[in-house]
Amino acid sequence: MSPRLRPPLPVLGSVAAACALIALAVALPGDGVSPFLLRLVELVLAGGAAYLLDDGAARMTVVTPRTLWRRRAPALLSGMAVLAAAWAVILLVLGRQGVPPSAAVITIEVGVLVAIALALAAVLVWRGDPVPGSRVAPVLGLAGVTALIAGPLLRTSIFLPTDGARDVSGWLAWLAAGLLAVVVTLVASRDPASRWRR
Repeated sequence: MSPRLRPPLPVLGSVAAACALIALAVALPGDGVSPFLLRLVELVLAGGAAYLLDDGAARMTVVTPRTLWRRRAPALLSGMAVLAAAWAVILLVLGRQGVPPSAAVITIEVGVLVAIALALAAVLVWRGDPVPGSRVAPVLGLAGVTALIAGPLLRTSIFLPTDGARDVSGWLAWLAAGLLAVVVTLVASRDPASRWRR
């Protein structure tokens, strides 16, 4: 793998941590993978995605590719491919274990969490932080764990139900959050050089 196509090391670390959590849950005797642990795995993978926009050499690089997206594309695409492959493996393991959560539900959740991580990172890059991953990942993780713990205490469900129950408002909220995150990422990632060329 060429250095340009290599995903950032924190992405590989998050994939390793997520796979280790799933493997540990499957190997230990008990009920297998709980919804709580599954949500932790989602948060770990999303935290890894926060590092995809890191560009520590941005300020020191004299000659850069013409556009912002051209500079970001190799790391972003390779990192997303690694995260998607890890998620596919996790879904296969869960399917073989007979874990009941709907693959669509948990895939939507992890997709939206990754989109939110990228949106937060894009905003920080837009504000001048060339390496936003180290700020976004812990905030996303803490917010997610807080939501996991606070949900039962407040008698509300922040995450989608995995038991097959239909929660249209929950689906709409998650899809709206994902769409908003994509829009924020695109707006915050406008190339500053293109504004001066007009």
